[in-house]
Amino acid sequence: MAAPRTYTVFQFTDSHLSADPAACMRGINTTDSLKAVAALAQSFEAPDAVVATGDLSQDGSKASYQRFREIVSQPHIPLRWLPGNHDDAAMMQHCADDEAQPLRLGKWHVILLDSQVLGAEQGAIDNESLQRLEAKLAAADAVSEYALICVHHNPLRTGARWMDTINLTNGCELLSRLNKYSSARALIHGHIHHDFACVAGRVQVFGTPSTSAQFAPQAEDFAIDTQFVTSQPGFRWLKLHPDGAVETGVERVAAGTFAPTNTASVITPAKPPYVLYLHGFLSSPQSVKAKQTLTYCQKQGIEIDIPALTEGPAATIAMLRERLEAGIARAGSAVLIGSSLGGYYATHLANDYGLRAALINPAVRPYVLLRDYLGEQRNYHTNAVHVVTDSQMQELLAIEVDRLAVPENFLVMLQTGDETLDYREAVAKYAGSRLKIHEGGDHSYQGFDVELPELFAFLLSRTATKAR
Repeated sequence: MAAPRTYTVFQFTDSHLSADPAACMRGINTTDSLKAVAALAQSFEAPDAVVATGDLSQDGSKASYQRFREIVSQPHIPLRWLPGNHDDAAMMQHCADDEAQPLRLGKWHVILLDSQVLGAEQGAIDNESLQRLEAKLAAADAVSEYALICVHHNPLRTGARWMDTINLTNGCELLSRLNKYSSARALIHGHIHHDFACVAGRVQVFGTPSTSAQFAPQAEDFAIDTQFVTSQPGFRWLKLHPDGAVETGVERVAAGTFAPTNTASVITPAKPPYVLYLHGFLSSPQSVKAKQTLTYCQKQGIEIDIPALTEGPAATIAMLRERLEAGIARAGSAVLIGSSLGGYYATHLANDYGLRAALINPAVRPYVLLRDYLGEQRNYHTNAVHVVTDSQMQELLAIEVDRLAVPENFLVMLQTGDETLDYREAVAKYAGSRLKIHEGGDHSYQGFDVELPELFAFLLSRTATKAR
């Protein structure tokens, strides 16, 4: 058996990347600052693991999480991450390979805790997570092993009045539980954007500077640190010794490398996502729901694309992929709305790209239903003739989603009076998604325009859903 040894962990936190690599926050290009911190870290001896403690993204975009991984990853070194209040936890799960998996380093357990509270800046650890944590610590105690706890929100007050109103609301309870176990040696967190160290009972608690702009410590109100040295981006290293001892320190890029500012206006505002609306079978962009959605988006300044879906399923999906990727390139992110057969297409695309989607009376097995429509059919709005073929049924079957990667990414709006589709099939298919079921109604979905504000609140909120 190998002799016990010391393990090194690097912590990165609060990078606030956006889909646009040129995006700045408080005068700092967040991609450039993360690259500078990663380059500094790579000048040291390679760690045994890298942990990222939340707020990795500012806009919750797939591109931002992919870029974070590309910048901080080192070959053969495990990377683990957890969400902060700015992150899209569902998107993080979609983008993850091993980033959310448990991590063991010799006698050390690296335990990730999710403190995100949907729609809130403050954090909390739910009771189920606390119980699982205690079970792990009890098991570690029994065999004389140790634990490093990782979380986004600060469990202790730091002296900055404004920050102490958005900390971990049950931080005292967390630390009380940790102190029941000798295995719990240290806790690291982000959120506060500056260096912090304290001992709470037996547990050492460390806050870590952001890889972007720093917050001024001890400030009554929100302020950015503009001091020559402490304002610089950085990371934390930890040495986990085989006897349970912890050594740690903070490293920053050279003083004066970045010049943060307290001017709020330099934050790059988040763009609204590109919206791709997909109509149903034999429908068109002239449908009532499509026009209602178009009007709503125009009033809100949101880019919406409502293409005519006149080709077979395979050609339609290929066309939609092109439009979706072009829209993401322009806006940085995208969401989908799909009605009936359009809901089936939207499910395929949203599942594949890790996007949010709102589905209105979605078709679940159109390759069965549409066999009754083989042959020539006329569009309800344009009167154009469409030929429905048996081969198209096979194309529909080929794009069926057997399992939703992130069920929480879907809002499914159903009316029980749907005369075309059995709404219960959708209830079963989208179990775990946000279901909105109205008694009565019909396949066209009566009262759709009244639902648009809630629909877009779901689509436009990064924290509207959460990965389990």
